[in-house]
Amino acid sequence: MFLTPDTDRSDDEQWKLYSNEQLWEAFSKDDREAFSAFFLRFYDRLFRYGMNFLSGPKHEAVKDGIQKLFFRLWKKRKSLETPNSIDSYLYVSFRRILLRNNKRIKARNNRNAVYVEEEHSDIFNMEELIILREERKQRNALFREALQTLTPRQKEALLLRIDSGMENKEIAVIMDVSNKRVRNLIYEATKRLKNKVAELIKSNEKLSGQN
Repeated sequence: MFLTPDTDRSDDEQWKLYSNEQLWEAFSKDDREAFSAFFLRFYDRLFRYGMNFLSGPKHEAVKDGIQKLFFRLWKKRKSLETPNSIDSYLYVSFRRILLRNNKRIKARNNRNAVYVEEEHSDIFNMEELIILREERKQRNALFREALQTLTPRQKEALLLRIDSGMENKEIAVIMDVSNKRVRNLIYEATKRLKNKVAELIKSNEKLSGQN
């Protein structure tokens, strides 16, 4: 593939003041530097979203999904109109790619009888939790641990709001639900996180007192 997240960022400086729409317009006219800048602008956010959206082994699947998304954008650059919301367009397209790829993987593994899909996997596996607890402050670790208690839909809605700063109506389009459902998901997720973090802090303080 012609793009990687390690693409030289020195040439990206000139594009920082460009809006998403301006970058889209530039790369639609065959400007490869604008396209690289556009790719770098969205890569990290899409990668975090994909890592939290998928279950099971996912690192390579997420990277491949991002590459596929941007390959298609470049290939169809002359025929694509500028979306009303570029963020929403990218997330919806990326989500569909991940779902399609995930379905193919499931079908293949079911045929081979070597893979069992976990429908409700945690947002972080145990290895990631250990690394997180070792490298980050206790407060952040507690938050991540509490995050595991959310449902997959609550996690997705909260991630899109916090990490990407999207409005409810944009999240609703991406998740294919109503604005009211998005509000409820975010409210329920926030309430559950708050209660769980308080519970974990209290539990840790009790354990520390015993030691």
